[in-house]
Amino acid sequence: MVSKELKRFYDDNPLLYGPAGREDLEQLSSIFELYPDSVRLLSDREAVELPSFECQRCGQCCARVKYVTVSHEDVKRWVSRKRSDILDKLVVDGRRKPLMAARGKEAIRVAKIEARSLSDDEHSFEILYLTALVECAVYIKRLDRACFFLIDDGGVAACSIHDTRPRVCEKFPYYLGKYTDRRLVKEDSFCPSLREIAKKVK
Repeated sequence: MVSKELKRFYDDNPLLYGPAGREDLEQLSSIFELYPDSVRLLSDREAVELPSFECQRCGQCCARVKYVTVSHEDVKRWVSRKRSDILDKLVVDGRRKPLMAARGKEAIRVAKIEARSLSDDEHSFEILYLTALVECAVYIKRLDRACFFLIDDGGVAACSIHDTRPRVCEKFPYYLGKYTDRRLVKEDSFCPSLREIAKKVK
């Protein structure tokens, strides 16, 4: 359910949110509902189109971003594919668990029933129902201050779960569609590809 305030914001910024898919809008709405003071809602004015982006495999995004969060759809995919190698590396942010109460007892009950139907494993069960109720409450464990799945592949950075990586990683550096936050495209960006793009659009 999208609040009137958020619906108005989407309507006022049709370039970004007009063509956006249901999943993206529902996720943004859920995040905004839980964290209205910290969520970054991008407006059309603040967006810049990136018609092409070529990853240079430097690994900076995997090493510099503190929390690589996973979505409910990510968790469901990994459970269905029996990817215990990934599921075992997911961490629950205990500070955000109390936010489940805002969803109400019935929503929690339904989420737990669905989660139990998908997994008997207690860890998977917990992250299934938690991510169904609270966005950004589960993230990937870090190793040496970088994402656990960041590896060195012959001198270049690689993701050991690239074929089924979290959606937030799959989308980077995009916000919605082919648009990103103008503030990411700068000459001192941590991403070398975004630095190169910044020089061209200057």
